[in-house]
Amino acid sequence: MVQPKPKQMTREQKEEKVEEFRQKIEEHPVVGILDMHNLPSRQLQEMKKDMKEFADIKMSRKTLMDLAIDNASKEGVEQLEENDAIQPAFIFSEKDPFQLYRLLQENKTSAAAQGGEVAPNDIEVSEGDTGIGPGPMLGKLQQAGLNVQVDDGSIHVQQAGVIVEQGEVITGEDAEILNQMGIEPLEIGLDLDVVLSEGELFEAEDLDIDVEEYTDNVEFAASRAFNLAVNAGYTTERTAPTVISQAVTKARNLSISEGVATEDTVEEIISLAAGRAESVDAELDLEDVEIGEEDSQDSSEETEDEAEEPSEEEEDEEDSSEETEDEAEDSDDGEADEE
Repeated sequence: MVQPKPKQMTREQKEEKVEEFRQKIEEHPVVGILDMHNLPSRQLQEMKKDMKEFADIKMSRKTLMDLAIDNASKEGVEQLEENDAIQPAFIFSEKDPFQLYRLLQENKTSAAAQGGEVAPNDIEVSEGDTGIGPGPMLGKLQQAGLNVQVDDGSIHVQQAGVIVEQGEVITGEDAEILNQMGIEPLEIGLDLDVVLSEGELFEAEDLDIDVEEYTDNVEFAASRAFNLAVNAGYTTERTAPTVISQAVTKARNLSISEGVATEDTVEEIISLAAGRAESVDAELDLEDVEIGEEDSQDSSEETEDEAEEPSEEEEDEEDSSEETEDEAEDSDDGEADEE
């Protein structure tokens, strides 16, 4: 396991180390604190080589690290002292905190338990053939609470079960079972405790996100905000071109629909009017017009016929005139007889 160097340092060496840390804190945009507790020294050296392209890891006595933090002038750097690392180390990077956290997680590897470690999650034994022959292991598996039996010369787990729950200490007996079954429950890697970027401190749980899902959510929110700003006519550097373009289109459409001619719309207004005229002409039924003219002629003929025929009053007057003439003739005949 990684342990602080036991050698004594002179005052000058301590001052040089503090100054080295201070310069790195101020030079790098992202500074974090790692917890090197329970990390084997061999794996640490391999990880430092693998990550040298995006991170620089430095460690020393905690007191010297705290002095470097106190002497640095970076905004918010004092927040780095608020960490829970058991064995702290600096990590300096150009990557943003989320990228740095993801890269550290990707560089972790699985490892077998030796006993005495804390289970990072529930350690489960799967159902099926263990490949282990009958013997002392059968009793150990049963003592661990697993339902097992011997079948075809090997031990079979009848039902999957958890033998160590998250947060519990892995005992020597548990480690023996896990190693026999080829289960590596531990992750070896660099644990980022806190990280500082642009004056803001992030804890590990703040950085443990699904980057793709987060990116999709941000893009969706940005799209909704853009549409809302455009529909509300709220102009910004990004929305101004779209807002102006929509306003021009609406003004043009209004000019055409209301027949308000401008230099840009007069041709379309004329074209629209011509199209409407052609549509009306196409829908006009000429047979209805001819029928209407014949009806007019028939009506005229009927009027002429009515004019030729005498009215009832005229007939009555003619009859009355004839009767008067007859009476006059009768009177003349009477006078002639008297003579």
